Amino acid sequence: MVRFGCLLSIVLFACASLWAATLEQLSLEEMVLQSSAIVRARAVGSHSIRDGSLIYTIVELEVLDQWKGERVARREVALPGGQVGAFNQHFGGVPVLARDQEFVAFLWTGPSGRTQLLGLSQGFFEVARDARGQMLVHRKPNADLMLDPRSSMPVPYPAIEMSLQALVTKIHAVSAAGGTTTP
Repeated sequence: MVRFGCLLSIVLFACASLWAATLEQLSLEEMVLQSSAIVRARAVGSHSIRDGSLIYTIVELEVLDQWKGERVARREVALPGGQVGAFNQHFGGVPVLARDQEFVAFLWTGPSGRTQLLGLSQGFFEVARDARGQMLVHRKPNADLMLDPRSSMPVPYPAIEMSLQALVTKIHAVSAAGGTTTP
């Protein structure tokens, strides 16, 4: 019986570690409310830094439009992972921001002063134009594990696609209502 209890403890500890590494699913409304800034931007450069045992890729953004936060022409966003010398780190759920790529980013600045994507790839929407020239935003589905914050159960990581104007309208509506609209 002691052997079973020890084995059960090991399994529970391993499961708890697995759950701790997952993302909590955020609704669009929650992302608007929790963001420090929301911008349409283009990646113009990047470099990697080492901070203790972690590596971050610092991406410099040219801000094209801004709907929340302090207005600036350029911003930096830190993405976990990257390469410094012979050291390379990769984290699931982190999008790749390619040079000259245009996107909408929901940003969060933490106590360290480092600005990051809110919810990692949840806060990253690629911008493209349709055949009529209308700007669209989309977030690709992802195989990374996410948890529903209400049930703590795993949920799919859904794709989102809408016009940029519909997203901007949603951002303004949620901001004006102080979070009382439905996602």
